[in-house]
Amino acid sequence: MVTAARATLAELLGLDTTPELSVFADRRYEQGRRVASGRRLDAFELRSTTIGDRIERGLNGMPGSIHLEIDVSGFADGAWLLVIDHEPETGSTPEAVFSPYRTCVSVVVTLAMALAVADRTGGQFTDDQIQLLRPGLTHPRHIVTATRLPREPGDFAQKCERYLRQFAHLGGWPRDVSMERS
Repeated sequence: MVTAARATLAELLGLDTTPELSVFADRRYEQGRRVASGRRLDAFELRSTTIGDRIERGLNGMPGSIHLEIDVSGFADGAWLLVIDHEPETGSTPEAVFSPYRTCVSVVVTLAMALAVADRTGGQFTDDQIQLLRPGLTHPRHIVTATRLPREPGDFAQKCERYLRQFAHLGGWPRDVSMERS
């Protein structure tokens, strides 16, 4: 997912290289503040973590789920990823739900991740949260082709902002290009 996401991100933004993406497990939050930094998944864990396989139900009988957080190297931006297995209730396959921090960098990185996962798994891209695209486009490769930027100067954050500003119906959202590193 990480490798495919970086390739999709480079294609969307017309770049040769993109920042590293780090995946973390076991982060915890209380009242919106991070109280446990979690652990970064190493290369072996990344290669052995699969999205789409069945996930065992929780001890409380709730559908199985995996919670991950993705950090963008060099930025304080990122995204949450929830993989949930509704199979017992719906008979469907596990679902990957991406939720970005509300900045241009985070939204574009999250979009690239969701498109990469949909493309690699033969799935569709469903844009329920941001509504970046008008209804109709769901095939990930078509979305990349229809929305990618031409190769032109600009750093990564500038290109993320430029990418989102092409969607006039977003009205300049998100306002912040990137989060300040603390």
